[in-house]
Amino acid sequence: MGNGHATSLAALLVAVLATPAVAQDGGRLFQVPEGCEAFLTVQSRSCMVSHHWRCDADPEGTQWRATLDQDGAFYLSFTDSEFRWLRSWDLRGGSNDTLIEPEEDPASLSELLATGSDSMVFSIREENTLGTFQRDYTGFDRLTGETLDVDGRELLVTEFAYQYDTAEGPRRTEGNQFVHEGWGLFFGGIETTTRPDGETFEGNYSPMEFAEPGERGFLSMEPIYDCGDMMSGLPHLPEYRG
Repeated sequence: MGNGHATSLAALLVAVLATPAVAQDGGRLFQVPEGCEAFLTVQSRSCMVSHHWRCDADPEGTQWRATLDQDGAFYLSFTDSEFRWLRSWDLRGGSNDTLIEPEEDPASLSELLATGSDSMVFSIREENTLGTFQRDYTGFDRLTGETLDVDGRELLVTEFAYQYDTAEGPRRTEGNQFVHEGWGLFFGGIETTTRPDGETFEGNYSPMEFAEPGERGFLSMEPIYDCGDMMSGLPHLPEYRG
């Protein structure tokens, strides 16, 4: 959570996992912590809905995202204006990741937008029930020059790849994602992960609908795309961004 200036983790997790509010139509609404303001809800493929918000007590340019499936919130992340992955939490598995600063080559959204390409070399410290571990990432983001209209918003199409070494060999994820320049956000796309043993699996995390304050579906907790029994066992989130 950076240098201790971000919203209290305890208060945040209580808010994210708390009983949701109920809308007039009876649907469940996500609640952000006190002192924070939500600005976007995203319905995505693979039966996911995400909520984005900012908090007054946090450093300027930082923002939060919680991602939910049919069973509720399972992922929480905290990023800055360059979309550096400062902190993230697996809300079910109990692990959490922290960016090790300073990075050798920080991820930079502004560089990507200005030049069309951004390289990155950074490390993440993971804490889980087995101990504390370090993952050393290398990768890049590149604008393809294409755009895509999704729910009336223009998204820039990227191609990307990143990897980190494990005891068994490198683990690599690559594919396409999307960027909205005004929101300063990356969104997932069609992504392929190759494990050290050569096994691959593909996920589609593409955004399908956006809702800003006052729009239908804003803060809805119900994912609506690709949901059902067919989703059981599919990987939910890429390990970085998206």
